[in-house]
Amino acid sequence: MAFRSLPRHSIRWLSVVCLLGAISAQAEPNTQDEHPASVAELQTKAAQGYVVQELELAADYFVGRGVPRDLAQAAFWYRKAADQGNPSAQMNLGYLYVSGIGVTRDPVEAAKWYRRASSSIPDAKVNLASVYLRGIGVKQDTDEALRLLRSAAEQGDGRADAYLGLANYLGSGMPVDRGAAEAWFIKGVRQNDPEAACMLALWDAEQPGRAPDLGREAELLRRSAASGYVEGMHSLGVLLVKHPDLPQEKGEATDMLLAAASAGSWKSSLAMGVLARDGRLMQQDKRAAYRWFRIAALQGGSPAESVLQGDLTRLSLSVPGSAATDQEAAAWLQVHPNHDVFAYKNEINPKYFPFQEVYATAQAPNVEEKAGQPTEQHN
Repeated sequence: MAFRSLPRHSIRWLSVVCLLGAISAQAEPNTQDEHPASVAELQTKAAQGYVVQELELAADYFVGRGVPRDLAQAAFWYRKAADQGNPSAQMNLGYLYVSGIGVTRDPVEAAKWYRRASSSIPDAKVNLASVYLRGIGVKQDTDEALRLLRSAAEQGDGRADAYLGLANYLGSGMPVDRGAAEAWFIKGVRQNDPEAACMLALWDAEQPGRAPDLGREAELLRRSAASGYVEGMHSLGVLLVKHPDLPQEKGEATDMLLAAASAGSWKSSLAMGVLARDGRLMQQDKRAAYRWFRIAALQGGSPAESVLQGDLTRLSLSVPGSAATDQEAAAWLQVHPNHDVFAYKNEINPKYFPFQEVYATAQAPNVEEKAGQPTEQHN
């Protein structure tokens, strides 16, 4: 139950996270501004090639709003709008190809659509920079990635600010410069970017030679978590567990960890297991601890399994019916699938553009589950 070091978090963000930014609706020559009165009318307008309705129908299928959730249909309608040159649809489609959601994963195709959208949308430049940083679908090119990030930052993209701060902190393509890193993080926070807020909080916790400002960290992480950013939820939960003297609402720490675990964060599932095992913030319950550890192992794969192997072995010997608990963990994951996407609830119109980049499926931190007993979450 300790903060990971910033470099460990940062490397994962730069090398693993799939990037997609929220954008506002843009005028198109073939659009309808009025929302159709029914799903049937929406489908008719989309079939006639109206871009706004194509985008809205794609979003509806993606989140299961008014229609059964169907990721393949979401990808189909984003492709229709992307083929008409809509940069928002192009960026969303690139994300689906990066993630393999609704389509067969194809990093080359993803980079193509990101590149097309990048001439119009700063966030698409950040997405394209991410594939150049990782060499996914393109030849790895740190210089090109940094050029794209600087260009997006000049256009006011807060996520670009966050990643430029990270590049300065890590020395990615440039000398290490902690002062510049902090300045970029602060700039991103001023742009209301949830990743920048989370990074600045973690950066503050790691500074040698000075006591961390825990109140400031909590404030930054609450801003990040309120946007649904999963890493922000997890880090806030950990901070509040470690520092129970910080002002906090009753159950806030476990609510944040549970929301992040439900969103696919294996570290948060592990933390929930530790709390149940040790009887911290909840009644001690070895069976619940075992279930959370098993969930974490299923979510995180080999890295999680290697961390949890000893705890799972010890608890399985002391938990009656561990095989049944294994089945419960698997069933819980069916209710909480780990996708790298979520519907973003902010000032951007989610009717047309429901995506915002995060590490895993973000669900609003309004958790109605009992912390020790994972059940279906009600949003």
